[in-house]
Amino acid sequence: MASSGSSDEETKTCTTCKDTKFSYFGIRLVPFLKFACIYVILVPDWQPPNFVDAVFKCLPTFTLCIFVLWYDGFSFTSIRSYSRWVLTGLVASMLGDVCLVYADDGYFLHGMAAFGFAHISYICAFGFKPLRPAVYMCLFPPAILLYFYISSQITESILNVAVLIYTMLILFMNWRAIARVRNMQAVRDGVNGTCHTRWTELVACLGAISFCISDSILAINRFKHPIDSANSIVMVTYYLAQLGIALSVVKNRRKIKSE
Repeated sequence: MASSGSSDEETKTCTTCKDTKFSYFGIRLVPFLKFACIYVILVPDWQPPNFVDAVFKCLPTFTLCIFVLWYDGFSFTSIRSYSRWVLTGLVASMLGDVCLVYADDGYFLHGMAAFGFAHISYICAFGFKPLRPAVYMCLFPPAILLYFYISSQITESILNVAVLIYTMLILFMNWRAIARVRNMQAVRDGVNGTCHTRWTELVACLGAISFCISDSILAINRFKHPIDSANSIVMVTYYLAQLGIALSVVKNRRKIKSE
């Protein structure tokens, strides 16, 4: 009964607080949508990749960094470690974006390292409660199968090990994001928007899954065989991933202050 009462109170607070409503923060996402569309539609046709390409690739994620900072009142000393870890992951992702623009010039491993650090940051943000090891056990087999499928064409041992480590990191990141969505009722609450803690957990989960799809398409296209419109698919799913994870910082400010 206590748990039910707590849930009812949380839902009531969520539905009455303007800070968690899309009408409050949605306008702040317009720059992200504009820059993401510009990059996906126009920039991939630029050859060869150059510094301008790298800048435009980073701009959507940069606007999400601004969004996270804005929601925390542009405080670099926020008490919310969740937001700090998400911001760190976004910054690391931008570094990875720049490296991947110059992947053919020998910076592919650098890009993997940067994104690996981003995944570690997101893992720290999502935390380990609830643990739900069954989710990990369900995700592990397809992740390993995908690794073996991709690695069969990789001849460099260092790159092979790097791909394995990266696969484990994104597996862990997806595990922690999915584990936060506890049951179907939580999914329904997230879809209906009846409680901010539910829909923020849901968008983080969808963001993590989208990240996995993006990286899988990128890896298959690079190491296994070409995929039609691979770059567009990779970037659309990548930007959706970062958007979902960035949106998960939306919390009830009054509740935070009262804590």
